Amino acid sequence: MRNFLFILSLLLIRTAALAQQGLSLPDAPSAVLTKAALRMKREAANPSGARAVYDIESRTSDRHDFGSKFNDFSSDIEPSADSDREAPGEGIDPGALFARMDRPSTTYVTVDADGVSHPAPERYHWKGLLWESFAFFGVENTQRLLADPYLRELLANKPYWHDYLASVGQWNWRRWDDGDDFLVAYIAHPLQGSVTEFIEIQNNPRHRGDRINDGKAYWKGRMQSMLWATVYSFDQKIGPLGETAIGNEGGYTYVINCSYYCSKYFDDPSAYKVTNNTGWVKLMSTPVVGTMWTVLEDALDHFVSDRVQGDRIHAKFPKILRGSLNPAHTMANLLRWRVPWYRDWQGGHNEYLTPRPHFLPGDDSVILDQPLYQFFPHFVWIRLPVNTESCTGCRQSLAGYGFDFSRRIATYADLDGDWNYLANASSLPSDRAGDNAVTATFGLRSGYTSKYYSVKAYLRPGFLSYNQAYVASPSESEPIPPIGRITHFSVALGVNTEVYVNRHLGFRGVIGNQPVRYREAKVDPPGIGTYPYLNWLSKEYFLTNENWTYEMGTVLSF
Repeated sequence: MRNFLFILSLLLIRTAALAQQGLSLPDAPSAVLTKAALRMKREAANPSGARAVYDIESRTSDRHDFGSKFNDFSSDIEPSADSDREAPGEGIDPGALFARMDRPSTTYVTVDADGVSHPAPERYHWKGLLWESFAFFGVENTQRLLADPYLRELLANKPYWHDYLASVGQWNWRRWDDGDDFLVAYIAHPLQGSVTEFIEIQNNPRHRGDRINDGKAYWKGRMQSMLWATVYSFDQKIGPLGETAIGNEGGYTYVINCSYYCSKYFDDPSAYKVTNNTGWVKLMSTPVVGTMWTVLEDALDHFVSDRVQGDRIHAKFPKILRGSLNPAHTMANLLRWRVPWYRDWQGGHNEYLTPRPHFLPGDDSVILDQPLYQFFPHFVWIRLPVNTESCTGCRQSLAGYGFDFSRRIATYADLDGDWNYLANASSLPSDRAGDNAVTATFGLRSGYTSKYYSVKAYLRPGFLSYNQAYVASPSESEPIPPIGRITHFSVALGVNTEVYVNRHLGFRGVIGNQPVRYREAKVDPPGIGTYPYLNWLSKEYFLTNENWTYEMGTVLSF
């Protein structure tokens, strides 16, 4: 009875707080309340006096200036159409992933053994910071892939790790300018830096409500965000997902403002500059000038947008103006699935881009109630290019067996590994295949789960290995190379569907594709070339071959 009254009191406190603020129900409460309920059950089962922590949704964001005006008027204003909560269970929306990733309105309350609650500071949102930064990486690299044909050629046909390390080794730390023009170095990259600063700010509960007129607290928060922009800048230039890895900047030289092959350079070398696109300029301009950009946007937000908007909370033009005058803040908002004009310091409704920021009701509790581990012994069918008596490199349908092992690490994420064995896959050897084949991949899986079935997508990098193949390509000097094990890089991606018989038993079907990278016989001439076209990248070439895969078997959950 005490536990029931305690839970009821918490719910009443939460409801009263929402009513006092004049707000609608939170956008994505079900996952939080489910976890809290599970924790309370565990506390009831083990009343040892240990302290427990519960997540309680509340609206306690810092409000300054305009935020105080909002509080005065919020109880008299009806929620806008774009923030109304729709009826649950009407559909599945990707906004749920963002809602779970970024809940800046969550505060934390510790409850002692006597049932007394104590407010605790809201913790830093590291998950939101990392996921939103990673999403911004994806946006930038997608733009580069679409705009740069040589980047696509390098990524598709060259060895990733060799060329990444070679490019980092040729980075010029003794030079400021990297050869790009003023617009790229001092406008575009500072804008990038400002976006990453706003990503840090909106995940920092101490400073996300700061305004430009808040004095020392404001400047302290902006200095912290500049540190994150510096880390992001170095990672974006020389990290494993940055420009030295994807595009291999530093690994080759070219003539500025003269496309390959630049014959004009040889007529007058003094009229042109040669670079490998490395230097200090963007590493410094991104965070330093980016901070100036952030301060400028904060000033426009306070001195222009606030005055135009006034007390017109839901007027459309002030919203559009606020989003337009703050492009970096707008981009950071989009990365957390918020509307462009959303501001944490205004409080009010969490204005997501989509009206239904949560999945079908109850699925969180279903997922959390299921076992953590799954074991999937299965039969596998895969179409691979192999060698037979009648054909070399011809695609054949091969059958084998294997197993998959997974562990749930988050509500919507599983660590997933798969191993398959194909006996006598290629009866004759070549530089790509020979005898028995083994595939092994390891990565992540995510998707929708109900009580009776689940549908999940997976992405797993790994390898395909043959135990009796040519270790090198045939050549004039060595027409029959030595035979041994060769290993090719591969990636498995696809969808699996499960139907559950009970809590511990089910059946799974998988359809996917496993691209494999094969080394080609083609190689570049030795050496690094001649000036102005020097190249430290690999001389080898690779091609990627796609292969459809199918798996079927029984799932054991425990």
